[in-house]
Amino acid sequence: MRIPKSRWLSAGVLAGVVFLCVGAGSARYAWKTVTVYDGGQRQVIGGFAAKNLGQFLADHGVQVTSQDRVSPPLTSRVASGMTVRIEHPKQVTLVTGLAKQRFQTFAPTVKDFLEQQGIPTGDTQAVSEPLSAPLTDGEELDIVEETSRTSVQTRTIQFQTIRRSTDALYRGQQRVVTRGVEGLQRIRTTEVLRNGKLVRRTVTRTTVRQPQDRVIEVGTRPHSYGLSARSIGSLVIERQLTVLATAYPAGGRTASGTPAQPGEIAVDPTVIPLGTKWYIPGIGIVRAEDTGSAIRGNRIDICMATLGQADSWGLRTVTIYQVR
Repeated sequence: MRIPKSRWLSAGVLAGVVFLCVGAGSARYAWKTVTVYDGGQRQVIGGFAAKNLGQFLADHGVQVTSQDRVSPPLTSRVASGMTVRIEHPKQVTLVTGLAKQRFQTFAPTVKDFLEQQGIPTGDTQAVSEPLSAPLTDGEELDIVEETSRTSVQTRTIQFQTIRRSTDALYRGQQRVVTRGVEGLQRIRTTEVLRNGKLVRRTVTRTTVRQPQDRVIEVGTRPHSYGLSARSIGSLVIERQLTVLATAYPAGGRTASGTPAQPGEIAVDPTVIPLGTKWYIPGIGIVRAEDTGSAIRGNRIDICMATLGQADSWGLRTVTIYQVR
């Protein structure tokens, strides 16, 4: 049976169209070899691919979630010899004080992760891992915040009182050589707090001014209270009395109305009667002629010729002798 020429031409065109379609699709359905790096693990996958990269990986058991990073994108057409990298996010727990937070991150190092979270990595922050350490999945990072506070106080240093003996003064007398000056000390206290809790305290003391001791001289020279027949002549001792004796310069009038002059003393009449005579070692014979509001009990006030003599006498405890 012969095929008409017109029909033969139509059949040939149809066959050519089928051949072109099969040839074009053969490249699409050809065998592909793909190298996959999944979380750092390398594997080579071979197979046919009819759709995109995501379908190709799923067909060969490679699981990819929406949180993973894939390069090139899953929508890419599969090409033989291509390299695919899959990166899974790391699970990291961040501990700050008593609080814990969980994060997912692709940060490669501890420092990168902290910077992503807006946590400063300066001197006030301490981290449980080195900042340059690689970040691992499931890692727990402790963040410790350290702060310091400093206070300065100034306190006085009390001076010492030193008493030293001298025979330049009579017993019972004393004089201040140096008054004494308080010292000053600066106290600096530095406290270090970790997450608000005190962990270290440092105290530094600096002497700003040294104290100066107070020095007092105390008399050791004995008083000459002994009497002799030569010193009092033919006077008779009636009694002796220990008194506290002060001195005042001549001038003014006594309680009896006579001018106050050397050789007289002011007394308490209830202890020493007015008009009586007394011998005072170092002074001689004096008479009780005056009184005073401050002269009470065993106390006398001796009239001296000058103010300088009165000041030199000062305040003394002496034994006096009543004579006649």
